[in-house]
Amino acid sequence: MAAPTAHRTGSVLEGRYRVDGVLARGGMSVVHRGNDLRLERPVAIKILDRELAADPAFVRRFEREARAAARLAHPGIVAVHDQGRDPDGTVFLVLELVEGGTLRDVLREQGRLHPATALTVVEQVVTALRVAHDRGLVHRDVKPENVLVGVDGTVKVADFGLVAAAWEAGTDSADPSDPETGDVVLGTVAYLAPEQVTDGRADVRTDLYATGIVLFELLTGVAPHGGDDPVEVARRHVHVDVPPPSAVVAGIPRALDRLVLAATSRDPETRLADADAFLAAARGVRMDADLPFHPVPPPRRRSAADGARPLRGTRLLDLDAGPPTPPRTTPPRATPPRATPRPAPEDDEVEWDAWDDPDDRDDTEDGWFPEEPDEPADDPAPSRRRGPDDPVDDIDVAIEQIARRRARSRSRRLLAAWLLLEAVAMIVAGAVGWGLGLPG
Repeated sequence: MAAPTAHRTGSVLEGRYRVDGVLARGGMSVVHRGNDLRLERPVAIKILDRELAADPAFVRRFEREARAAARLAHPGIVAVHDQGRDPDGTVFLVLELVEGGTLRDVLREQGRLHPATALTVVEQVVTALRVAHDRGLVHRDVKPENVLVGVDGTVKVADFGLVAAAWEAGTDSADPSDPETGDVVLGTVAYLAPEQVTDGRADVRTDLYATGIVLFELLTGVAPHGGDDPVEVARRHVHVDVPPPSAVVAGIPRALDRLVLAATSRDPETRLADADAFLAAARGVRMDADLPFHPVPPPRRRSAADGARPLRGTRLLDLDAGPPTPPRTTPPRATPPRATPRPAPEDDEVEWDAWDDPDDRDDTEDGWFPEEPDEPADDPAPSRRRGPDDPVDDIDVAIEQIARRRARSRSRRLLAAWLLLEAVAMIVAGAVGWGLGLPG
């Protein structure tokens, strides 16, 4: 199926929704900025690819899923306002407009996130998924492109229903005896759960697997199973365990390693059972690793070209194409991309990556907190450590600066408290002595 094309700017759908510029492109739709002329409010308009819109069975499923998604009233889920079909055949959804960008935009700018920030993101994603799961709705395509980050740092999950409708349409139209339509998988290969690849099954644990992959990527800057061949990537999900994030980036707390591995077990029966289990495990990680709630960085810049960049979104994957490549016994090691230097904030702009104590703000070049290399990993093939002749990386040294600043801050507070107590004691002693010296 060819990539969907943008709708004509300035056109009005059903006499109510004006279509403006492109916000994003996916495998099955294009998202435009729009305006609800009746209520005079900005909206996002997701317009389906015309090939899908011409399939009556798909449109029926899409409308059914849209109605289900519209009932998901939660601040962590992008609201569905309306759905419709224009007389010219355009099928569309009207959504809440989230000013900001996607989690993918954040990763492009930051490279990877501080563990506390990464945990904050996935907690909000799983909280939104729990609401959908309780209503019997499985997302099936959790990925950074489907997680929106507002300018205020709010996190919202988008695209409930669209993938489910396409999945059912693909399943119904596939003939197992036909090599052209037999073994197909719908989803984004980097985040597919093994059961999606092998037999197309998807339940709440499928969403948790994808969320675990997202957490791995937030921590390391790379997906655990990468590559240019989507068939090979899908097979790695089936045959190769997701490694602990600390095997790629040194210093990630072991508690986060355990959370990622529990969420991405290849066997659904040994995976985290549901969103409640994921959230309980995440709370345990916060306590074990001393990771405070950390604000999520909104995308700092997003040009029109960025908004219109095609995404590697949902697609049909032919698993019969070519002979299988033997699975890797160890994942490819990759160095995550470094964050690009960011412009200095305006006077009234608060740095997103500052701790709650202004004295503890990071002063490193990239402006985000590194991982603390406090304990060696138990991995039999540990990641390479920085040698004495290697360039100094702020990821390896800035945590020591933070610790020293915190220690100095605690020492100053203790000294101030002790001096205050001494002063109070002297005043009290003087007052008592003066009182005893008065004539009777």
